[in-house]
Amino acid sequence: MTRNKKLIRILPLIALFALAVSGIVLSPSARAGGPLIVNNGTPIRWPRGLTQGGPLNSQTVNASGTVLYHVDSGPLGTLSNSEATALVDRIFGLYSSIPTANIRFSNAGPIIDPDSRQPVDVNSSNFGKFTSSTRPTFQNPIVFDSDGSITGGGGVLGFFGPLQLDGINNFQVEGFVVLNGAFVAQLGKIPFLGVFTHEFGHFAGPLDHSQINGNIAANSASASLPPGFNSGQIFDLYAPFTETVYPFIFNAPVGSQLRNSFKDSGAFIASLDMDTKNALSSLYPAPGFFASDPGSPNGAIEGRVVVRTSTGDIPVNGIDVIARRISKGAYPPAPGTVSFPNNQVPLDADGVPLPPPAQDATDSLATASSAVTGVQFGPGRYRLDGLPPGDYMVEVVQINPNATGGSGIGPLDTQVPLIVKEQTLGSVTVNAGQMAGGTDIVLAGFSNAPLVAVSEREPNEKAAKAQSLAIPAEVTGSGTDQDAAKLRVIFPGGQGVGLLNDLYTFTLTAPKTVFLSLDPISGSGDMDLYIFSDAFPGKKIPLGDASMMGFGATESASEQVAVQLPAGNYFIGVSIFAGSFNYRLRVIQSQ
Repeated sequence: MTRNKKLIRILPLIALFALAVSGIVLSPSARAGGPLIVNNGTPIRWPRGLTQGGPLNSQTVNASGTVLYHVDSGPLGTLSNSEATALVDRIFGLYSSIPTANIRFSNAGPIIDPDSRQPVDVNSSNFGKFTSSTRPTFQNPIVFDSDGSITGGGGVLGFFGPLQLDGINNFQVEGFVVLNGAFVAQLGKIPFLGVFTHEFGHFAGPLDHSQINGNIAANSASASLPPGFNSGQIFDLYAPFTETVYPFIFNAPVGSQLRNSFKDSGAFIASLDMDTKNALSSLYPAPGFFASDPGSPNGAIEGRVVVRTSTGDIPVNGIDVIARRISKGAYPPAPGTVSFPNNQVPLDADGVPLPPPAQDATDSLATASSAVTGVQFGPGRYRLDGLPPGDYMVEVVQINPNATGGSGIGPLDTQVPLIVKEQTLGSVTVNAGQMAGGTDIVLAGFSNAPLVAVSEREPNEKAAKAQSLAIPAEVTGSGTDQDAAKLRVIFPGGQGVGLLNDLYTFTLTAPKTVFLSLDPISGSGDMDLYIFSDAFPGKKIPLGDASMMGFGATESASEQVAVQLPAGNYFIGVSIFAGSFNYRLRVIQSQ
């Protein structure tokens, strides 16, 4: 039995993209701006014309391209149905009003039971009737999980899922959102409105999570914090600029001047930041949004993130790239800078905080935009469009390591551990109507020693005969999906196995970050890559076993794995999942 690759790839598409609680009691611990679902480099979008079907012959998109949604008829925790529905309509109004985005959303009425043909209160007993991908109702249901019985435990405030995907035309045909009403009383109406706004961003694009200011505001261990600020001052400055689709809500710390009015970050994501607006505009651009459009007032930056080796640069996927305009004010802002003058936050008629006022000192927070490499424009590549002109600081930052699974950022199952968690490129000038290309960043901290050329030595399918490597190394090897394999990786949920056709081994005498890159030289098909310790349990290695340090198992012939390892003995497994190859395996360690 071999692993069902199709199943592995579908699962993330129907996974629940959730907003989690960070720093709140229900959380056990404390995905970047762009498309959430990408098919062979092409983002999944809503259709732009009439889309209908199902037992009600209902529409998810009307003839003019407006996306239609249907709303639960029940309450949402302490909110009445009319109150909750008004919040839904408010948020879709925000996404419909982005001037640089050409997409609109409209309330098409209540969710209808396909059997009774009557409006329905969706709960845990009938939830599956409206979220079945095999019997779709074509309603884009917005579900009010009033008591939390659908969402369950774990601190998840809400989640989004696509119901129907058209992989030929790259369309999202139907999606759904579930909101956990059990948290309304705990968070409060306005912070929970932020939960609405976040989840509807996933629905609207569908958009991925992003990380710019939120990770700093949360005082995350993975963030590079600005000097001269304590934790309360950092929250007060950065939290009001938190990106709408940052995957965690976090508490205001002791010492925050905003804490009396805003106990957490939820209220600040009830409005749309520039990064979220740009992400939606990139999928549904209005004329003039892209720098390449005639007369565009915007500019753009594009480039690659690479690991530099003696045999050439290796493009690296899954790296968060951020551009901040610094021509009006330096980054980071000077100590004492605040987002709102005197920390007085004005509110709109619904009690939602207005965005911070424009000021030079915080312009680098307000005009920040992000992208994750390798999602859409090729291996290691990124592109940031819709940027107002000025001089920008371009940087790569460590993605929060907790941002995985339903709270993930970018395309990887685990985040790349950067040796230098914040690395800046300096100043890049952005001009209206122009692309600042070739803005490449070389990841720092890796060994610059020449790679040792090694040819694969067979047989090497057994652990006892694994070929020993002295790293850094570049291995040229070959294999087919018919080659012998003695070790196999067992995937969860009966999804099959990964056969390890070629095995290599190396030893670390001190803790290191290790980067592995597997690429075809010739041939076609699919290869996968695994790294595990010598404590593996036997011929069958569960994917979740403690010995499995990292893996790359996409449908591509190229794979990358980056992992922090303690001193010890390790194995690298190359799996020829399909086809035959001559391949190149590069193994590099930190300095």
